[in-house]
Amino acid sequence: MQRQLLYERSSNMEVVEDTDAMKLLPDIGPVVETPDLPDPTPDYEDVHISDHGSLHDPEDMSQYEIFLNMRRSISSIPFCRRPGRYIILIASCVAAFISGCMVTLISIDPTHCDVHQCTEKIKLTDIEDTNSWLGSWRKVRNNEKNVFLVIIILTAPNNVEQRNVIRQTWLSEEKVDTMHFFVIGTAGLNEDLNTTIQSEQKRFNDMLFLSNIYDSYEALTKKLLASFVYLHHNVKFRFLLKCDDDTYVQMSQLHQELKSVPYKQRLHWGFFDGRATPKRSGPWKETDWVLCDHYLPYALGGGYVLSSDLVAFIATNSKYVKLYNSEDVSVGAWLAPIDVHRVHDTRFDTEWKSRGCNNEYIITHKQTVLHMREKFTNVKTIGFLCREQFQVRKSYKYNWSVPPSQCCIKNDTTIP
Repeated sequence: MQRQLLYERSSNMEVVEDTDAMKLLPDIGPVVETPDLPDPTPDYEDVHISDHGSLHDPEDMSQYEIFLNMRRSISSIPFCRRPGRYIILIASCVAAFISGCMVTLISIDPTHCDVHQCTEKIKLTDIEDTNSWLGSWRKVRNNEKNVFLVIIILTAPNNVEQRNVIRQTWLSEEKVDTMHFFVIGTAGLNEDLNTTIQSEQKRFNDMLFLSNIYDSYEALTKKLLASFVYLHHNVKFRFLLKCDDDTYVQMSQLHQELKSVPYKQRLHWGFFDGRATPKRSGPWKETDWVLCDHYLPYALGGGYVLSSDLVAFIATNSKYVKLYNSEDVSVGAWLAPIDVHRVHDTRFDTEWKSRGCNNEYIITHKQTVLHMREKFTNVKTIGFLCREQFQVRKSYKYNWSVPPSQCCIKNDTTIP
């Protein structure tokens, strides 16, 4: 409703002022009475037509009347009459529009899903259709800087089938706070093999290419060390699992154990050996080992866990550590002088040959792709790793109270 200024005319022409309106007046001095003027017939050029259709001659109006006419004209515009209400209405409409756009983006843009969800989407996407996902998926993985567990799987360039089976089996159980990398040295690869692994990376984006390393068994230690350096500088994590592309992992059990492990720092968890002697021939030969007549205690390389601070220690000293032929022996030597919590666990079946099948095993080494599929099917269908448990080699409990050469006696068949 348009506010009207009420006048009460008396014999002395007193003006009854609207105090609210007067508050809006500029400081123009005292307001005085304007006498009634005759209504002459104005010239066209001197007439102003207000929004209310009335004619006013600017020469015959006081400043106060001019202000009142301006105020009436402005207040006739709905927006100016209730500006706060319309500002809120417009802001609400804009907010609703933006919210709708965000919902639409989330439903179609892979950058709005977490690593696990995006992995599942890409697995269901034809390889020809992954171009549109590549940039967004890489952004998702690269932005996933803070995880609980990071897994590095040392693999050879040709082992495409092993990597795919791992993705389809135990890696499909990967938790949302976990990420993995298949590590490959790419120096000197032929064009066909390079095209193959680039296509694989284009589809899954879960591979770590080390362009300055020629991939071979002799380069395993270099690959491991380069991986530690990369992760130390690019990913924030609590624990690291190192394994090979012939390793089967029960992800849920591993994750649960890590959540409850009492040692949050300086943890080296695996199946340890302290009695092994240096090999002078064969694939595991160590021609440069001169420290003693036995290897220093180390966790066998089929699978072991390190806390992030130990990875950081190795990475920051990468230019000073001695590289031995066997990567697991190297890690044991690098950490030998450090105050480390070494945890020997018989549920890590990680020796050069599997000890059999036991439902307690968290990690099992030396598995073919058929073994991996079988174990994964068993877990899904019957809830156990093995349909029938069996043992082909004896295990042992590490005795930390004796010299390393006496640590590991295989005399108990009840140990898994």
